[in-house]
Amino acid sequence: MQERLRGLLEARTRMLAAISHDLRTPITRLRLRAEFTDDEEQREKTLADLLEMEKMISFTLAFARDDAQDEPREIVDLAALVQTVCDDLVDSGRDCSFTGAQGMSCECQPLALRRALTNLSENAVAYGARARISILSENDSLIVRIDDDGPGIPDGELARVFEPFYRLERSRSRETGGTGIGLCIVQSIAQAHGGEVRLANRAEGGLRAELVLPR
Repeated sequence: MQERLRGLLEARTRMLAAISHDLRTPITRLRLRAEFTDDEEQREKTLADLLEMEKMISFTLAFARDDAQDEPREIVDLAALVQTVCDDLVDSGRDCSFTGAQGMSCECQPLALRRALTNLSENAVAYGARARISILSENDSLIVRIDDDGPGIPDGELARVFEPFYRLERSRSRETGGTGIGLCIVQSIAQAHGGEVRLANRAEGGLRAELVLPR
């Protein structure tokens, strides 16, 4: 049964990657046609729509590749990995800070886990002004907690934001660059590690995202 399920998942991933790849050609043709549109306003709107489609395709291809690859698991210092993600955001001019106990190790796929942490942290600074990251130990789990100062998410939407390409209305602005697949990727990575992702609105305001990993 496991082999059968694995085969179905691999076939789905290959199909997803093939469709996303094939869409690049007609999008390129549409971009060339749009460049020759006389109406400047319509030209800019069309090019913006095509750019958004290209971003969605790029994220989908990346998701398909990550889902298909079998990255080796290693014992890593989780605090050091989180600090690296935080430093990258700070270097790019974003407001991010990390406080947490050192020496907390876990067995994981380092590249995949770094991507999940990056997605959550970038969401915090993009929609919540800043990211405050900490690591907690709870029973047999390690929890990476990311708090922001944004408007949070309506309670009825907390589960839906994990659906592929689902975006809250306020985050649809092209300036944010969101594609609606980031949290889906995070959830997939967490589940592959035997963990989970939790989202909750904080009583004092802002959103709290927690990536829960087995020790």
